[in-house]
Amino acid sequence: MFCQEAVITQIWPRIWYRSYAKIDLHYQIMDQEEKNQRIGTGFNRSDFLIELISRFRQGDSQAMEAIYEHFKTPLFSLAYRYTYNSAVAEDLLQDIFIKIFTRIQDLEKDEAFVGWLYRIAVNTCLSYLRSRKRLLQKTISFNEVEGIANGRTFDAPDRMINKPLEDAIQSLPTKLKNVFLLHDVQGFKHEEIAQIMECSLGTSKSQLFKARMKIRKQLEDKQV
Repeated sequence: MFCQEAVITQIWPRIWYRSYAKIDLHYQIMDQEEKNQRIGTGFNRSDFLIELISRFRQGDSQAMEAIYEHFKTPLFSLAYRYTYNSAVAEDLLQDIFIKIFTRIQDLEKDEAFVGWLYRIAVNTCLSYLRSRKRLLQKTISFNEVEGIANGRTFDAPDRMINKPLEDAIQSLPTKLKNVFLLHDVQGFKHEEIAQIMECSLGTSKSQLFKARMKIRKQLEDKQV
């Protein structure tokens, strides 16, 4: 039986170190590689992916690394757009994969792996945002709130591809942002989003429509 502890103490650190040493995550945001790695129904049903999951369940470190290499870029992009901080997104990426690899026994059907993976990713990002909000409420004085709102307290993102658009995405309410990022950025279909977010198909479509309308209005207001 595969020992979960080995993931953290033996296998995972080597994979993370090798990957971190050879890629620059700061410059992978919305580039061609991300577009090429958008994940949808086809990969979700791939016999190859199911085989990798089966091999990983048996303790195959190469299968674990292959899964990481395939999903690292879209998941980093997702984490970045929740945090707009590359260093935090890198930490969240590692946290996401540790949860995935240590909770694989919770996955009942290997065919549902992609949706399960993204549910963990979204929940990890939201958990971070909630914890940061609680920390701010405890440590930031009332006089500093205005500075935070104007962007003077926290460092600006390392790289902004389209600042007005990124600002509009960042301003979306959480539920609308979840659906927008999964559909328009990650390339998921509404059926898949409904599975990931555990909502109805109609809710996914409605939230995407509202998100797009809010973004369009904000861009129009800024005359972009």
